[in-house]
Amino acid sequence: MQEIERDANTHVIIGFQINNYQLDFHNFRLPMFSKKHWQINAREADFYHDPIPVLGDFDIIHASEGIQRTIGGKTRTIRVELPPQCVAGAWEQVTTWAPPDDDTYALEPNGDWFDEAVVADVMVDLQPQCPAEKKNKKAQSLVSKRPNVVWKMTYRQTYLDEILRWAGRGDFRQASTCPDCVVRSVNPPNLPAYRCRECFNPDLTCQDCCLRRHRLLPFHKIQQWTSSCFVDVSLRTLGLKLQLNHSGGHCNNPIPCHANMVVLHTNRIHSINIFYCGCARTIAPHLQLLRRRLYPASQLCVKTCASFELLCHLHKLALTTKASTYDFYRCLEKSTTCLGINTPKSRYQALFRMILQWRHLQMLKWAGRAHDVSGAAGTSEGELAVRCPSCPHPGINLPDNWENAPDGVKFLYMMIVCMDANFCLKNQLVSNYSQDPGLGTGWAYMVPRAPYEAYVLSRANDEYTSTCVGFQALAKANNKFSVGLWYTGVGAVVCSRSEMIFPVGVGNLQKGERYSNMDYIFGSILQLIAVHMILISYDIACQWFINLFKRIESDWPEHIKPRPNASLTPAIPKLHEPMHMQADHQVYSLNFIPGVGLSDCKCPEQVWSSHNTLSNATKTQGPGLRQDTLDDHFGFWNWMKYISMGKSLLQRYKRAVAERNIQTKGHRGLSNSLQDDLLKKRDDMCLAWENDGFPKKKKNPYYMKDNGLTEEEVHKELAKREAEYIAQGNTFPHTTTASKFIALGLELEEAQRRIHRLAKGTGVNLTIRQAGSLTEQRNVLSTGIRAWEQLLPIYILGLLQYQTDYPSLSASTNAKDAILYLLSFIPEPHRSCISTVGLNDIEIRLCHAQMVDSLNSVCQILKVKTRMIQFKNKNIRGQRDSTRSTSVIDRVHERTRLSSAKYRAARVAYLALVGPGDWEATFKKLEDRDIRGVGRHGTLEDGQGLEDSVWEEGEFMLFNEVRTRRDGTGETRRTLSWIWTMPAGQGSEDDQDDILRVEWVKSRARAIQAKEEVMLVKEEMWRTLAFLDWKANWWCDCQFSRAATEPKALLEGTSAYALSQANIQNLLAKHF
Repeated sequence: MQEIERDANTHVIIGFQINNYQLDFHNFRLPMFSKKHWQINAREADFYHDPIPVLGDFDIIHASEGIQRTIGGKTRTIRVELPPQCVAGAWEQVTTWAPPDDDTYALEPNGDWFDEAVVADVMVDLQPQCPAEKKNKKAQSLVSKRPNVVWKMTYRQTYLDEILRWAGRGDFRQASTCPDCVVRSVNPPNLPAYRCRECFNPDLTCQDCCLRRHRLLPFHKIQQWTSSCFVDVSLRTLGLKLQLNHSGGHCNNPIPCHANMVVLHTNRIHSINIFYCGCARTIAPHLQLLRRRLYPASQLCVKTCASFELLCHLHKLALTTKASTYDFYRCLEKSTTCLGINTPKSRYQALFRMILQWRHLQMLKWAGRAHDVSGAAGTSEGELAVRCPSCPHPGINLPDNWENAPDGVKFLYMMIVCMDANFCLKNQLVSNYSQDPGLGTGWAYMVPRAPYEAYVLSRANDEYTSTCVGFQALAKANNKFSVGLWYTGVGAVVCSRSEMIFPVGVGNLQKGERYSNMDYIFGSILQLIAVHMILISYDIACQWFINLFKRIESDWPEHIKPRPNASLTPAIPKLHEPMHMQADHQVYSLNFIPGVGLSDCKCPEQVWSSHNTLSNATKTQGPGLRQDTLDDHFGFWNWMKYISMGKSLLQRYKRAVAERNIQTKGHRGLSNSLQDDLLKKRDDMCLAWENDGFPKKKKNPYYMKDNGLTEEEVHKELAKREAEYIAQGNTFPHTTTASKFIALGLELEEAQRRIHRLAKGTGVNLTIRQAGSLTEQRNVLSTGIRAWEQLLPIYILGLLQYQTDYPSLSASTNAKDAILYLLSFIPEPHRSCISTVGLNDIEIRLCHAQMVDSLNSVCQILKVKTRMIQFKNKNIRGQRDSTRSTSVIDRVHERTRLSSAKYRAARVAYLALVGPGDWEATFKKLEDRDIRGVGRHGTLEDGQGLEDSVWEEGEFMLFNEVRTRRDGTGETRRTLSWIWTMPAGQGSEDDQDDILRVEWVKSRARAIQAKEEVMLVKEEMWRTLAFLDWKANWWCDCQFSRAATEPKALLEGTSAYALSQANIQNLLAKHF
C-alpha cells in the first residue's frame, strides 16, 4: 500500500518507517487499524522523506524505499529505487489528501457471528467466536503494587533523617574556610557562614562571596549559621544593591527606590534595595523595572513590583486549577513567614491589579496586536479570541470552488454550532462599569456591552410562553432568582465539532435565559460565519426557532442580522431531545438530520463543567473585571482544544471508521431482508422528508403510532386532574406535583437499570459509543437522586421515622444501587401511614402503563428480529454477501432486554401496591423463555423440524433451525408465548409494516451519519493543517509590520516573536 501527496514544490513526498514500512502522511500520524505493529513510531529519526519530481505522465508513480544493511560491521540506511508503477487514477491520488482507511476495521472476521446472533435467544448474551487472547501479565513486584507500603517499611526513616540533616551544615560541617575566598586567593580566607537555599550546591561561603554569587540572583533565600543553627537573612541586610538600566551594575547618578519597595517572586516576598538610573541615559523608572523583568504595580511612585516569573506562574496556575489570586497570595505570604511575626504589609491589591493587566497584555501579544501599527487601541471585536482551525474559513482552509460543491458533499461546508446558558457564573451587585469598565470588553469572547445591553433593554417587556417541557429557564426569568445580581449567568455559542467557544459568542444574562439575550449572541457569531449552511443546536430549539425569522426581521439590529443566503437548521442536543416527549419531534433530532455526522451537540456542558468553579471568584468581582477574567479562561480553553486538535481528530477518526463499518454492514444485513421496490419506496420517503424545508410537511418516516394507554397518555391525564385540583383552590406542598414526583422516581429506577447494563459491559458497542457516556449518565443520575431525596420528606411524611425503624442493609454508595423508597418498596401497613393521600393510586396507574408500554416494545422488537430470520432462511450460506456487523441485531437484543427488565420491575411494583388478583392472568410473570417470536399457528410439534414446516412470507418464525446449547430447552418451542395474546402482540399487517419501516429508516440514518462522520473528520483534518499553514504564514508576514523608525531593539523583538509563533504553528502541523 502506498499513499502519496503533492506539496507546494510539485514534488511527491513518500514517507515510511524503516523498520515496518508504515507510511508517514506529512508526519500526520494516523495509525492503521487492527494491527498493532502498523502504528507509527514517534521518533523523527525513523522517517525518511524522498522528494521525487512529478513527471508528465501522471499515471506513473515513481518511488523508492530505504532498507538497513550491515556494511563494515555498521548498520546503514540504503535507498533502493523501485520500478515505476502504472496506476489508474494516480493523478487523483497525488492531488487528494486522506488519512489511511480500512473498511474492515472493527468488523467480525466473517458473517457466521451475525448468523448466530440473529437466531440466538434474545435474553442470551453471546460471546465472540474468537475472543482475543489475553496477554499474560507480568507478575508485579510489591514495589509496583504497593509502593507506599514498601516506602513506609524500608525508606521512611531514611528519608526523614536526610530531610532533618538539612537543618545542619550537612556535608560541609567540617568546612573552616570560604571556598570562593580560596579560589580568589584571598589571604586569609574568611569563615564560611552563609548558605543559599535556592542554589544547587549547598556549600557555605562568607558574606562577601555570598553577595558576589548573588549579584545577578537577587531573589534567592539566604541562611546564616550561628554556630548552633541556621537563621534566615535577606540579601538586602547583607548589603546587596541592584542597579537598573546598566548591565555592568554601575551608574554615575544612582537614585534609590522607595524605602518600602518589595518584589513579589515565586518563592517569597522580597525586600530589595533597588537603584534607578539617573545619568544621561535615564528613562522612566517603570520602564527600567520592566527591562529587568520586574512588573511595577504603579508608575509614579513604585512600592510594589512582581517578577515576570511570578506573573507567568500565577497566570498558568489560575488557568489550570481555577485557583484565586487571593489563595496564591496567601501561599506567597506563608512562604515568607509561617509564624505570623513580622509579616510583610499586604500587597494583595497590588498583585491583583498586576495579574489583571498581565493577562490582558498576554492576550494582546498572542493575538499579534503588538505587531499592528494601530496597536492595542485598534483591536476589533473578537480579535483576541483563539479561532477554531477545523471550522470552515473561506480563503483560509476551504477550496476555491467550495460554493459549487455537489449536493452530496455540501454538508462538509456546514457550520454546526451549539447554544446554551449557564446559571452558575452569576455576578453580584458589588460595583459598576464606571468604576470597573474592563480592559478589553468585546475584544475576545464576551459580546460588546453597550449595543448588547441596549438591545436587551429594548426587549425587556417581551413575554415568553412555552409549551416545551425542557424549557425551565424561562420559569426563572421573572422571579427572585435575579434579585441582588448584576447578571444571573451567561449564554454562549460553541462549535459543536471542536468544542471551542466562538469569538463574541458569550453574553451576560440579566434576567434568566430570555430570547433577546440568546438572539443577540447568536446574531453576533453569525457575522463571523462565511459559509451558507448553519445548524444551530439549542435545548429549546423547538420553541426558540418557531418565530426566529420574525424576530430577525422586526427586532434584530442591522449589524447582527444574518446574510441573505444563510440557511438555518434547528436541532436539539441528543441528551435533551428525548426529554421533550412531543409528537413528531424527530425534525429536531440529531439522529435523523442529514449532514451532522455523529455530532451530539452536548459540548456546552463540557465547557460549563470546566468553568463552573470560577463562580466563587467571579460572582463578587466588578463587572468589567469579571468579563476580563472569563475572556482569559475561555481563551485558555480554546487554546487547549487548539493544540490537542491532532490527537482528538485522530481518536474521532478511528471511532468514526469503526462506527461506519459497523453501521453500514449492519444496515446492509437488515436491507437484504426487504424487496428492492420496498427499499426504494422507503428511501424516497426519507429523502423527501429530509429535503423538505422547516417546518416539514412531508410524511415523517420515523413516526409510529403507539397502541394502548401509554405512559405519556397517563401523564397527560394525571396532569389534567392536577390542573382541575388547583383550579378548585387547592395547592400542592411543592412546585413538583404528586404525579411528577412519582414519575421522577420511576424514571430514576429506569436510569439505574440502564446504567447497570452499561456498567456490566453488555450494552451495544460499549467501547465505541457508550463508554464515554457512562460517566455522564452516572452524574445525571446522581443529580436526579439528590433532587428526589429533597422531595421525599414532602410527599412521604413519615419516611425518616420508617428509615430509623427499618434501616437499609445496603452499604453501596453508588447511585445505581441507591434505594429510592418509592411506595411500592415500602410494605403495608407502613405505606398508608406515612404517605400522602392519592400518592398510592398515582404509582399504580403509572406502573400499569409501564407494563403495557414495555410489553408493546418487546413485541415490536421481536417482529423486527423475526423478519431478519426470515431473510436468513431464504438465502443459502455462501451465496450472499457476508454481514460482518452485528450492530442492528445487537441493538434489537439490547432494547428487548431493557424493555423486559422494565416490565419485570413494573410488575413487581404493581403486585406490591395492589396485591394478587385477576390482573395476574393478563400480566403474567415474564420469563426469559417467554421472550420469543411466533411460528406458524404459534407452535412447532415435537419432532417436527423446520424443514418439515410450511410457512409463508409475512408469518413470524423465530426458532427455525436446530437449536444449540445456547438456545435453552426445547420447551420454548411447543407453545405460543403469552405475550402474543396481549393487544400489543396482535397488530395488523400495517402495524407490522410500520414497525419494520421505522427500524429500517433508523438503521439507514445511523449508517448514513456514520459515513458522514468519516467524511467530516477527514475534511476537518485537512482544514486544520491548512489553517495552521495559513497562520504560520500570517505570523511570518507580521515580522516587519512595524515602522522602520521604531527602536531597533523593539523591531528585533517583534520579528523574533513573530518567527517563534510561526514555528509553533509549523510544529503543531508537523505533530498533527
